[in-house]
Amino acid sequence: MYLFERVIWSGRTEKPERREYWAQQAAKTKGEIVELISECPKAGAEKVWEYYEPVSDLPTDAESLYDFNDDYVDVRAAFQEEKRGLITFGFLSMALVMNILMFELAVVSLGSLAIFGNGDYEAWQFEAVISWLLATATWAAMNYYLWKYTWRWFRVELFTQRHLIARFNRETRQVYINRPSYAGGIVTLPWETVVPAINPEDPDFMGLGGFLLLAFPSEHTGAGYDETLMLGRPMHGNEELIGFWEFIRRYMEEGPQSVPKPKRLLTLRPTPIEPIRATLRFMSGFWRNGGKIAALITGTLLSPLIVLHALCHWISLLLCWAPRWPKEILEAGLPGKPVPKLTTAEDFGPVIGANLRANTLKERLETPMPERKGWRPATRSHGHNDV
Repeated sequence: MYLFERVIWSGRTEKPERREYWAQQAAKTKGEIVELISECPKAGAEKVWEYYEPVSDLPTDAESLYDFNDDYVDVRAAFQEEKRGLITFGFLSMALVMNILMFELAVVSLGSLAIFGNGDYEAWQFEAVISWLLATATWAAMNYYLWKYTWRWFRVELFTQRHLIARFNRETRQVYINRPSYAGGIVTLPWETVVPAINPEDPDFMGLGGFLLLAFPSEHTGAGYDETLMLGRPMHGNEELIGFWEFIRRYMEEGPQSVPKPKRLLTLRPTPIEPIRATLRFMSGFWRNGGKIAALITGTLLSPLIVLHALCHWISLLLCWAPRWPKEILEAGLPGKPVPKLTTAEDFGPVIGANLRANTLKERLETPMPERKGWRPATRSHGHNDV
């Protein structure tokens, strides 16, 4: 599901005064979103790791790649995608129950009364027909408002692109993000501006179930607003998380020969295997840490819910389509093809662009980004872009 990505983008593009109101409301609560935002690199961080600094001797793809070749890697870029299906289940259950009840009342019961009559009403009696029409109109209105006010939320996993992808192109030294328009759209960022939210000194358990968070601060991208990437499947620990960043870093800096070739790539097709793996992944921590009996017991007790979640996950995949890249990104890095233009706030239109810049400026005044003493732009190019 892309609920978190939608919430982030909505907050970035809201009018500054409205965003201030919601920020005050969010400050009164503690939850997952607040905790995740707090993980972004902020002032006072002990160290900001740069794109050229090694952090691990064990690079790993973390089973989070869609594609891997000499020119680019495609990485899963959706937070908690393994939980997709929950909104599908909730929406379809609500819509099904409401429609069955209203259809039975409006179309079947009152329709039968209006057409055929009974002991109290003759066929096509005025009162019965009016009641039937009013009930039918109510049923139609219910479906209209159901779609109108829930569309923006259930489309985070239904009738949208099937996956969010980040493409790291070592030929152009750029990062491309492929998201639906309601979650930020397709953007192009310079690789050298990336800031990974990592700490190699953290104990391994601190990375359990986490993901790789990459920030692209506006001060260096020139976009006028900050971009954030949440990469990978839930990690088995901080060692895997650090190794995942090292895999991406080495690929971009040293080439595909410097990292282990992925044993298995994620598929963009809606296969039923992936939903099963996703729903069972929450027990991997028990299994890996020696709690195999606990994992088996838990899985057995929760098997009806696991099957239902996997089914809704697959339905969600079936009702979505494969992500599509624009032609300029598909051709990026090929001989004679132009390097894609970097994204700026104004590319989203004057209103959204102004909101992005205003909200980013406000965030900087409240929480400045840490100084990047070791940051330096690229001094070389790769492959087809060599001069």
